[in-house]
Amino acid sequence: MYVGRFAPTTSGPLHLGSLLAAVASFLDARAHGGRWLLRFDDIDTARSAANAEEVTLETLRSHGLYWDGVIGRQTNHRDLYWQAIRALQDHQLVFYCTCSRKQLKGLPAYPGTCRGNTTRPPEPAAIRVRVPAGKWHFHDRIQGEIQGDLAQAGGDFIVMRKENIPAYPLSVIVDDRASGITDVVRGSDLIENTLAQIFLARVLGWKEPRFAHIPVLNQRDGIKLSKRDSATAIDNSRPLINLHSTLHMLGMAPPVARGTVASVLAWAIKNWNIARVPMRRSVADVISL
Repeated sequence: MYVGRFAPTTSGPLHLGSLLAAVASFLDARAHGGRWLLRFDDIDTARSAANAEEVTLETLRSHGLYWDGVIGRQTNHRDLYWQAIRALQDHQLVFYCTCSRKQLKGLPAYPGTCRGNTTRPPEPAAIRVRVPAGKWHFHDRIQGEIQGDLAQAGGDFIVMRKENIPAYPLSVIVDDRASGITDVVRGSDLIENTLAQIFLARVLGWKEPRFAHIPVLNQRDGIKLSKRDSATAIDNSRPLINLHSTLHMLGMAPPVARGTVASVLAWAIKNWNIARVPMRRSVADVISL
């Protein structure tokens, strides 16, 4: 059975780019007769904003994007992250790294400085995974064949930060596996990171989900909309306008008559075809209706 998900961070309210990802993943799940789960990526508590969860839930509800089951949270998966680390240790794939960002600044890839550190040092240390030379690849349902050489692109990457917070490549494969996710639909800014996730899943012997990366929404200056850059929060008072905008950006042409949120989503589910989603990394055309 198809199981999709939407996994926003708790660093702030959703912006239009976030809604674009939510709508795409929701439509793909519902068009397949599948489940659509909601998970908050809340493991980095230092970056969590007050009331972010409540605001996100209100945005999803006002746009008719209702999830299935209990809301998931990364903070409930701490033990699972460490289980994955221990599994990587059993495969002799990880080491402790005390290198600072200053030491590594300007280097094209991690130089392997700490590769011999297999026991935890007394000072704070990140945990990195050894990346072998060679290309990794996967088929993206929108972007086509994706491949890359992790060793050249950045080298041995961090799976657990010095603060004992799991890095995104590790946390997301653990989270998705724990929830039984079969399909991931998200922004194309995560395509390169997906190669690291696939590497981890394969060395751990885990089944990887199918991936589909939609174009990210850029501002007029070409910079991606981001919570980190305080992108304007979604206006929940105009859900029909927001939905029409996201549908146009996903390659759909909804009826001119706005109707209701429920009727627009019903039309979109019936007419969803992921092959119509633009095969490019970004879009900048926000439709004003």
